[in-house]
Amino acid sequence: MTYVFGRCRLDTASRALTRDGDAVHLSPKAFQLLRLMIESRPKVLPKNTLMEKIWPDAFVVEANLPVLVGEVRGALGDDDNAIVKTHHGVGYSFAAATHELGSDVIEPPSTMPRMVLHVVGRRIVLGIGINTVGRDHDARVRLNDGSVSRIHARIVIDANGSAVVEDLDSKNGTWVQGVPTHASVALNDGDELMFGSVRARFIIERPDDPTTQSL
Repeated sequence: MTYVFGRCRLDTASRALTRDGDAVHLSPKAFQLLRLMIESRPKVLPKNTLMEKIWPDAFVVEANLPVLVGEVRGALGDDDNAIVKTHHGVGYSFAAATHELGSDVIEPPSTMPRMVLHVVGRRIVLGIGINTVGRDHDARVRLNDGSVSRIHARIVIDANGSAVVEDLDSKNGTWVQGVPTHASVALNDGDELMFGSVRARFIIERPDDPTTQSL
């Protein structure tokens, strides 16, 4: 799973952390702590729980935990403790708004209409599930444009063939048919979308449509 938050991106499969696109080193224990907090967000994790999970077979004094938290905060550039919050006498929590990438989408069966985005001369087939839109390399719909946020929006397709688009607190907004979205908006064949200043069109291609293109 890949988590994107603030200026950072954490890939749990490769154990890679980047900030502003640059690789940041984390010790194995600090990586484990960060992953535990992200996966448990926004729950406060008690100190004893963290100690048991990070040092399961060793006796370690509690003073080692704040040192590890400090390493994580330094790696994230969390100078004001806004990402990793201290709950005095209790434990720690992960407070940054976080988006998950890498959620598998399923390719639609041949009998199902294809949901397609036509954008900047490209034809992008959307899968069943969550299709992220943004500048991030792992986005299903990657738009390398300065007006588009790294994780800008998502288009969700269900198994029945319905589609909705949702803005993910992007800087420059998501628009459907000239109207800004503030919640999930159902998409219809031919709808025009704007992600920042990037224009796209949502098309439903029927299997029996002679104009449908194959990949």
